[in-house]
Amino acid sequence: MRWLRGAALGMAVALAGPAAAEIVLFGGPSFLGMVAADDVSSVKSELLRGASPNAADSRGQTPLMIAAANGNGEMTGLLLRHGARVGDADALGNTALIRAVESGADEVVDQLMAAGANVNKANRQGVTPLMAAARAGRDDFVDRFLKSGAKVDQLDFAGRSALAWAQDGRNANVVRLLKAAGAR
Repeated sequence: MRWLRGAALGMAVALAGPAAAEIVLFGGPSFLGMVAADDVSSVKSELLRGASPNAADSRGQTPLMIAAANGNGEMTGLLLRHGARVGDADALGNTALIRAVESGADEVVDQLMAAGANVNKANRQGVTPLMAAARAGRDDFVDRFLKSGAKVDQLDFAGRSALAWAQDGRNANVVRLLKAAGAR
């Protein structure tokens, strides 16, 4: 695959997605490709050689966001120990915490919260981690975020609150938690 250039590379990316560009460039996996492949050993070696834990791809995704989306607690911990920033957001405004909620990764959510992730930081659609957790029906995440100061009545750009998301999903436990926290 080392020979892929120009149109051939564009076709590979179109067929396999943006991660393909990370893997085919220069004949081997890139740092972000190693993170995406859950190759903890290689990522650790690259970090020790000076790779940035905050390098981003063309969509603004950092290694931490990729590890969170993969639900990889070991990779997340490694990146955090090497200085990965928990507050960075991709081009859509999604943070590693939102990605961890979407992947349902309990350990990763815990690690990000312990590292100071902002439970009220909304993406470009106005969706917060609390809303993402309510949408996913994750009462455990909702409870953690509420205890960490999540704004219960914050609205996304469509005017929906976490309670509206929970009611749509018909998750009685999440609805109960949000109402107990003062949601209207």
